[in-house]
Amino acid sequence: HPPTAQTFKFDQRTFQLVLLTIGNSNMSSYLKTVTAKLLQGNVKECLLDWSLNPTAITTVANALKERTIEVYDKLASVEQPSWANTGQVLADHELLDYVVSSTVTFPKNVSPDKEVRDSCTEAAKLLSAVEVEQASRYDVYQTFQKLADAAPTLGPEQQRLLDRIMRDYRRKGMHLDEDKRNQVLELNKRCSELSIQFAKNLADENTKLHFTPAELQGVPDDFMETLTKDEQGDTLELSLSYPHVLPVLRMCTVVSTRQAMEEAFNSRCKDSNAAILEELVSLRHQIAQLLGYPTHAAFITEIRMAKSPDHVATFLDDLSAKLQPLQAAEMAEMVAMKNAELGEASDGVIHAYDFSYYRYKIEKERYEVDHEAIKQYFPLEKVTQGLLEIYQELLGLKMAEVKNAPVWHEEVKMFEVKNAEDDALVGYFYIDLHPREGKYGHAACWGLQPSVKLAEGRMVPVAALVCNFPKGTPDKPSLLPHSDVETFFHEFGHGMHQLCSKAELTRFAGTRVERDFVELPSQMLENWVWEPEALARMSGRLSDGKPLPDELVEKLLAARKANAGVNNQRQVLFAKFDQYIHSQEKVDLAATFAEYAAKIQGIPVTPGTNFAASFGHLAGGYDAQYYGYLFSDVYAVDCYESQFKGDIFSPQAGMAYRTKILQPGGSKDGMDMLRDFLGREPDTTPFLRSKGLEA
Repeated sequence: HPPTAQTFKFDQRTFQLVLLTIGNSNMSSYLKTVTAKLLQGNVKECLLDWSLNPTAITTVANALKERTIEVYDKLASVEQPSWANTGQVLADHELLDYVVSSTVTFPKNVSPDKEVRDSCTEAAKLLSAVEVEQASRYDVYQTFQKLADAAPTLGPEQQRLLDRIMRDYRRKGMHLDEDKRNQVLELNKRCSELSIQFAKNLADENTKLHFTPAELQGVPDDFMETLTKDEQGDTLELSLSYPHVLPVLRMCTVVSTRQAMEEAFNSRCKDSNAAILEELVSLRHQIAQLLGYPTHAAFITEIRMAKSPDHVATFLDDLSAKLQPLQAAEMAEMVAMKNAELGEASDGVIHAYDFSYYRYKIEKERYEVDHEAIKQYFPLEKVTQGLLEIYQELLGLKMAEVKNAPVWHEEVKMFEVKNAEDDALVGYFYIDLHPREGKYGHAACWGLQPSVKLAEGRMVPVAALVCNFPKGTPDKPSLLPHSDVETFFHEFGHGMHQLCSKAELTRFAGTRVERDFVELPSQMLENWVWEPEALARMSGRLSDGKPLPDELVEKLLAARKANAGVNNQRQVLFAKFDQYIHSQEKVDLAATFAEYAAKIQGIPVTPGTNFAASFGHLAGGYDAQYYGYLFSDVYAVDCYESQFKGDIFSPQAGMAYRTKILQPGGSKDGMDMLRDFLGREPDTTPFLRSKGLEA
C-alpha cells in the first residue's frame, strides 16, 4: 500500500509523520505503534521490538527507507523555509529513525540467530546507504541554506542543530560542483558498506583451536573446566573470544601454545578485513582531498576537541617521550624474567606472544598480585550488585530489574531506572554479559532509544551494555578478574551517559558528543574500582561472602602503575598507527603496523599476522580518532582527582557530574562542559602523575 502522509499539530509546532501501511500486519502494527507513541508526546516505555523475524526486519527496513526518502522529498519542496517546516521535520525524522533503526540493526551484534544477524546486517547497509544518499541531496541543502540565510530566532539547541546541519553539508561537499558532489556521495556510500562488512566478518569469525591439557599448563583449573572436550576427550576446544584468549596469553607456561593462540588471534579476518580497511583508508583520503583537506586525519580532527592532526601528534609525541624511560625499564625487566625462566633457550626478545605473559608475571611476582586469588572475590552477581549500588548513590538513581521483559537472549536482563528523589522514570538499560557465537566480541554500550523532548514531555532513553565476561558453570558462578570489573564499570558509565542525558533533540542525545570527549565520563568512573571503599561493596568471596581483604587491596593498588610504561606506550602505538594510515593515500597495513610496533613498542609482530584486520575501531567510527582514549583520559583524571578524590560517594559531586557532564549530552561543547564542572581550565598534571610520570 502507498504511504499515507498525515500532519499533526502539537504545542505550536508541526510534527510531520508518514504512517507507512505495509503488507505484513506485524510490521504495520510495529511502525504504527512507534509512531502513535511519538504522537502522544510523552514516551515512558521501551519501543524496541526484539521479536522480529528476518522477513519482518527486511520489511521494516524497506519501509523506513521509503519514509526517509519521502521526508527528504518534502524538505526539498519547501519554498519558504521556517524552523517548523524544515529543521523540526528533520529532527522528528531523526527521532523515529533512531528507534526503528535500532530495532532492525542492533540485533546484528547480539542475536543468537544467524539469519536474524544477517538480515540486520543487510538492513544496516540499506539504511546507511539511503541516509548517506539523502543527507547529500543538493536540493535539500538549498532549502536549509535559505533557512540559514534568513537567520530565524531559534532556541540554543535549535540553533546548534541548524549550525551542525550546515557544517555537515559543507563536509559532504555541497559547496562543490555537481560532479565532485556525486563523487563524494558515491565514495561515502562505499565506505558505509565496507564498514558494515568489516564488523560482520569479525562477528562471524569462529576459528577454533585445540590443545591437550598438558599444552595448557599454567592455565587455571576453573578455566579448563569451562572448555569443551573433543569426542575422544583428548583435547580441549578454545575460541578466539577474549575469555579464552586472555587466560592463555597471560598464564600458559607452554611457549608454543601461546605462539599458536597469539598468531591465530592477530590473524582474525586477515584475508577479508585487511583488504577492506586498506580500501577504506584510500577512499577516506580521496574524500578528504575532494573536500579540500590534505588528509582524512585533518578532516576528522577539525571538529574534535583536538582540532588538528598537529595537536594530536604533539600530544602523542610528548607523552611517548615521557613514557620511554619507564617503558625501557619495564621491557628490561621482562627480558630478565624470560632469561631466568628459559635459560639458554631464551632469545632475549619479548615477542608478541610473550608480552601479556610477562606483564602478568611482573604483577604477580614483583607486586605479589595474584589475580587468580583476587578473582575469587569478584563473583559476577556480587560485582553487579555493588556496581548498581555505587552508581545509584553517586548519581541519585534507583535501579530495579524488570522481570519477564522481552529480550533477545535468555541471559539478557533489563533494568528500570528512576530518580531517587522523586521516583520519576529516567529510562531502561539491558545487560548482556557473556560470549556466544556470532555476538559482538568486545565490550561496548549502545544507545537504542534517545532521551529527547516531546510535545507533552519526554521520551525516556534505552541503552544496551554488551560485554564478554567468562560464563560460569552449574557448579561455579562466573568470576571476574579485576580488569573485567574495571571494564564493567567503564561501559556502565556509557550507559548512564545515555540515560542521564536531557538534551532536547535526537542529534545531541546521550553520548552524541565529540569522539575525543565521549570516553571521558566512563574513564573517570573507572577510578572507583581502585578505591578500597568501592571494592568492599563490589567484592564477596564465594566461600564466605567476605570482601577483598586489605592485604590484597593494598597489593592491587600498589600494582596499578605496574607496566604503566608499556601499557600506555601500547595505546600510543595504536593511536599513532591510526593517525599515520589516515594521513596516507594508500597503505600496506601489515607492513606499517610491524614498523610502528617495532619502533614504538619494541616488540616484533609475528610474521603472517595482521592486527589491523581485527582493529574494529578503525572501521567502526574511531578512524583517525583512537587517540581520543588517551586524550580524554587527561581530562577524566583531572575531574576525578579534583572533584571526587577523598570523598568518592559525595552526593554533591555526583549530582554536579550528572547535571554538568552527563545531562547536556551533546548540546554543549565538551570543553565548555569541562570548564563548567571543574570551575577552571583543565590541568594535565594529574594525568601525568597517574601514569607514574612527572609533569
